[in-house]
Amino acid sequence: MTSQRNAQGGFSLLEIIVAFTILSLSLGLLMQIFSSSLRNADLTRKQAQATALAQSLLAEAGIESPLVEGSTTGTIGSSFRWQTDVAPYREPVTSGEAEVVAAPPAVDLWQVNVRVSWGDGTESPERSVDLVTLRTQPIQPQ
Repeated sequence: MTSQRNAQGGFSLLEIIVAFTILSLSLGLLMQIFSSSLRNADLTRKQAQATALAQSLLAEAGIESPLVEGSTTGTIGSSFRWQTDVAPYREPVTSGEAEVVAAPPAVDLWQVNVRVSWGDGTESPERSVDLVTLRTQPIQPQ
């Protein structure tokens, strides 16, 4: 009689352990990719909101009331803080190595800076959006 070898189908314990290890590493990597994608999407959303808010603040500067030199601040919700700085615009003129401020222009020209910031500094660094524009208004009699 010839002895027949009893062949069994299936996987060995070592093969199963290696397969589960590869699967768990792959799933861990996929979870990191998804969570970083969500963080990036949230950051992009907040940056778009901050930019829209800064554009809105720039658009209303000098519309509701005349531009006056100074700084104003405020908050919107619990996320965003804004600051608007208004100053008369003086074009710098370079003369040799020293920078000299030119005479005031014939129109009343104002530089408006808007900064919108967000973030509490605990989870991620504070971020901000800065926009700058020049505005004219009728010269105020003195």
